[in-house]
Amino acid sequence: MKIIKLDAINSTNEFLNEYIQINSIKNNLLVYTFNQTKGKGQRGKAWISEPQKNLAISICVFPKGIKIKEQFILNMFFSLLILNILKSLKIPDLKIKWPNDILSGKKKICGILNEIKVKGKFIENIIIGFGINVNQDNFDNLPNASSLKLIKKSNYDLNNLVKIFIKNIKNNDHIIDLFHGFKKLNIQNLTEKYYTNLYGFNQLKLYVDSHGSSFNGIIISVDKSGVINIKKEDGSVKLYNFQEIKLII
Repeated sequence: MKIIKLDAINSTNEFLNEYIQINSIKNNLLVYTFNQTKGKGQRGKAWISEPQKNLAISICVFPKGIKIKEQFILNMFFSLLILNILKSLKIPDLKIKWPNDILSGKKKICGILNEIKVKGKFIENIIIGFGINVNQDNFDNLPNASSLKLIKKSNYDLNNLVKIFIKNIKNNDHIIDLFHGFKKLNIQNLTEKYYTNLYGFNQLKLYVDSHGSSFNGIIISVDKSGVINIKKEDGSVKLYNFQEIKLII
């Protein structure tokens, strides 16, 4: 896997997208920076990051035979990969928040953004970008955000930290390569691990739908396309897509 360090960039995802097109890249590629000036989050939101205080990484992989409707399998894999790296750093009370955040307690410390390029019914490539709040200690107007420094009461060396992430990602190259033979992956085992670490799975939580209506519900499943299945207090069950519901922490 080729590694590229960027001194500063507006978005590691955007850089990768342009880079693979210009250079006709077909192999796995990783880029990172400590200064992402215009990072992107879910729902069109900006990812605010202070220079030289946080870590932004994007990985491009080229799966074979994965249909568009199965794309959330890749999300589950990379969410668990990042979560396990953070666990190795002794970050407490880690959970994945559907669809693309990682929490410590009830505080967001990592956001993930997946962007796919399709060819027919299949994914041609997928760029997985994740931003980790590391040494930032000021999150104005973001009451649910935190950082590794605030949680662990210690500053982190960004160069050492990125080495840990790259080492773990490289150690999982053999699994990433299995995406070329998607059917060989143990999807059931992966899904069970994802549910074990999913915030709100089999637990009553508060949600707000796209119409502004709030309700209590329990996550009972997430399908391969990322659609979430929630059982409400009245016993009714409904499916929701990414933009149709928000979990209130």
